[in-house]
Amino acid sequence: MSGATDSAVRTQRFKVPWDVSQWIDKANLLKRLEEDVDSLDWKNAELLKFLKANPNFHPRFLLILMGFAYAVGRCESEEISELCYQDALITSQVVGQPPSPAAITRFRRDHRGLLRWLVTQAFKHAVRNHYELGDAAIPPGLMRLLREAAAARIDVGRHLDRSVQGE
Repeated sequence: MSGATDSAVRTQRFKVPWDVSQWIDKANLLKRLEEDVDSLDWKNAELLKFLKANPNFHPRFLLILMGFAYAVGRCESEEISELCYQDALITSQVVGQPPSPAAITRFRRDHRGLLRWLVTQAFKHAVRNHYELGDAAIPPGLMRLLREAAAARIDVGRHLDRSVQGE
């Protein structure tokens, strides 16, 4: 392969759009994320005990909110919090008081791995919808790219929050 051809191939690398609602409508994305979150073990005895002791903590909603927000390109904690007031799909999901930017920052720090999994799921749903793959398996190389993109998206939020705090 010539140098010019090799360079052209590298520049055509697969990219997830900043706002995946270009590839999947927001209502369908939200529904899929709810299904993903509901597939987790919410009957775990330790979790139930913790939730009973902390009735104002709503991790299911926070996961869905943050997974959705990162997928549609809203990464800063303030922006994510504002979705609770600005986006009708999210507003209808709010449980209790909407989370503050500080609560979102804390949740992201404490549950980074879980958020990365959920944002990866959002990207998978978008890819399957955009390329009409149905339930076909996502190739391992593409899965790696989706996981990397999810981690990068979460890092963007962390860096944006730090830049706001530094102002």
